[in-house]
Amino acid sequence: MGINRCIEILKKTNLKITPKRRAIIRFFLENVRYFTPEEVWAALKIDFKHLGLPTIYRNLKEFENIGILVRVSRSDQQLYYATCRLGKRIKHHHFVCQKCGRVIGVEFCNFKSIAGDIEKKLNCKITSHFMQIEGLCSECKQREKMRKEFKK
Repeated sequence: MGINRCIEILKKTNLKITPKRRAIIRFFLENVRYFTPEEVWAALKIDFKHLGLPTIYRNLKEFENIGILVRVSRSDQQLYYATCRLGKRIKHHHFVCQKCGRVIGVEFCNFKSIAGDIEKKLNCKITSHFMQIEGLCSECKQREKMRKEFKK
């Protein structure tokens, strides 16, 4: 997803296209990993003297709601966001590299095949689900392999 597609989404959802919003989107598009709101704020406050942390939090949440960003869950309970390259138009999940922080959309979701079994077993009604896959991306996997070979 590029800047033009993101701006298109902002227009469709009636969100103003402000310099701060453009900068937040550009920041994520230029950095293909996840970030905390504080990291985004620290990077952007250099260019925007009157940029408050609440503005960052509010915009990141809005971008998540409209499918530009995805919230990433980590074991430290900290809030992280990354670009969602597939948006809301395609059902998908995300792979998060535990080494470099890269977030990759996975265009596969077979949850429907097990949802009925879960509903039956728990006597419940599933209305949504969230799945995040973690591991090493191809680049980090290759680096890890080379590091291990070097130690031999």
